[in-house]
Amino acid sequence: MSLLATLVASASLLAGPVAAPSADPSGDGQMQQAISDWFTKGGDKRLTALQNDFEAIAKAATATDLPAVEASCTTLKTDVDAAQAYAPLPDARAQKAWAASLDLYEKAALDCVAGADQADAQLLLKSNDEMTQGSQELSKATARVQEILR
Repeated sequence: MSLLATLVASASLLAGPVAAPSADPSGDGQMQQAISDWFTKGGDKRLTALQNDFEAIAKAATATDLPAVEASCTTLKTDVDAAQAYAPLPDARAQKAWAASLDLYEKAALDCVAGADQADAQLLLKSNDEMTQGSQELSKATARVQEILR
C-alpha cells in the first residue's frame, strides 16, 4: 500500500457522520444527561471538526497533494488543541480514552506537517500509525459512552 493510500485509509476512520447520543432510561440518568450535555454543548463541534480534518487529509492524500496534506494536518493540530481545551467527558473511563486519542492525534498532526513539508515518508508513516492508534482510542471512548447511554 502506498504511503498516501495508507494516510487515506487512516483518515477515513473518522469519515462517518457524527450523531447526537440518545439516552435509554435504563442507565444512570445523571451520567446520561452529563454525556448528552457534553456532546450538545460543544463536544459535537469538536468531533465534527476532527472528522472534517480527516476527510480533508484523505482528499489531499488521494490527490497526492503534499501541500494540501500539510495544510490539513495543520488544521487538525488546531482542532485537536481546541478539543483538548474543551471540557472533559464526565465519565473517567471515556475521558481517559478521549484524552489518549487526542494526544495521539496531536502527535500525528505534528508528524504529518513535518513529513509533508519535508516529503519524509518515514514521518508520514509514523503519523499514519499515530492516527490509527488515536482512532482506536476514540473507539474505546465511543464504546464507553454507548455503554453508559444504554
